[in-house]
Amino acid sequence: MVRKFTIDTQILELLDLKEKDALVYTTLLRLGSAPLRRIAQAAKLNRGTAYDALKRLLDAKLVQYVDAKRHRYFHAEEPAVLRGLAMRKELAMQEARAKLTDVIPELQSMIGVDAHRPRVRYFEGESGVKDLLKDVLLETSKTRAQLYRVYSSSGIRDLIAHAWPSYNTQRKKRQVRVRAIAIGPGGKTHGLDDRRWLSHAEAAPTYIFVYGKKTAYVAADEHDQLFGVTIEDAAITATQKMIFDALWKQLGT
Repeated sequence: MVRKFTIDTQILELLDLKEKDALVYTTLLRLGSAPLRRIAQAAKLNRGTAYDALKRLLDAKLVQYVDAKRHRYFHAEEPAVLRGLAMRKELAMQEARAKLTDVIPELQSMIGVDAHRPRVRYFEGESGVKDLLKDVLLETSKTRAQLYRVYSSSGIRDLIAHAWPSYNTQRKKRQVRVRAIAIGPGGKTHGLDDRRWLSHAEAAPTYIFVYGKKTAYVAADEHDQLFGVTIEDAAITATQKMIFDALWKQLGT
């Protein structure tokens, strides 16, 4: 019985080879020399797959061939050639690192060239809105004040709470503070937050979070399915903060 041998996939990836390439190579080592059809049969591959593997092995100089009268016969190079392939890859990586020394500063200079364009991200469903809420906590915890602002509407408050029931627990663990302008009836404080009412009667269809350099809008469709959008733009967010803070001050008088 022929002993089955495989090459570790991590080694293959480093050599830019695939598992089928290793299978064809080891098959050729056993066969010695063979045409494509015989190789495919012995490796239990279709001819197209075997041929593609042979092309990659030829490029890697792990396989050579001889044209006979009716067929092209392939044979595997000695396994020691693998070490040469690894050395060539290593030298190529060293050359790439050297060239990147000049490329990276140029790429770095491109950062912020289009910074005036807001970055917009869409979130869908409860899982998406939960990801949005995680972003609120993550970005706010990076700020000096660790404070975000929110327009909290009774219209979708329960839907948002259902998306992440332990949200306020996690928020308090991170020491993230909130200023909430409530729109509509209900609503309460949970700790590390303050709330003022714009209206005790009429609700709004959208939650608005103002945090870090982002403004987020969360709403529900006609089937009560949540969706959200974040806009990352320092100027837009600064404007939203100014409007919120002016209204906050007015509601406190």
